[in-house]
Amino acid sequence: MHSYRGKHTEDEFQNVDQLLKEILEDDFELNIPIDFADNVVEKVEKRKSIREALLRHLMMSLGLFVIMAFTVAFLFYFELKEANILLDFVIQFKYPIAFVLFIITAIQLADSFLLSRTKDQLGE
Repeated sequence: MHSYRGKHTEDEFQNVDQLLKEILEDDFELNIPIDFADNVVEKVEKRKSIREALLRHLMMSLGLFVIMAFTVAFLFYFELKEANILLDFVIQFKYPIAFVLFIITAIQLADSFLLSRTKDQLGE
């Protein structure tokens, strides 16, 4: 590590020290609100709760998909005639089934977000 102390005079260091003291004695122009930390914590908790809700709904959707896949695989493994009936039913009514699943998921997400917003309002 190099030392630059020998290249500068003592007056230059005193001038720098004096300048630093003057700068640190002045009031800053930036005023932070008193509840700044509370606001930051509130926003972090809200984002965390939203992330947890999305993760919970994603896991629930994946779980339902896996259960349905295992059920169909189980029916086809044992070569049950109900498997063909079930598959024909799903193929015939794929759009209404997809719409109902979408609506159920949307209602659950909306309920989760509205519930978290209501909890925030009750806390105030």
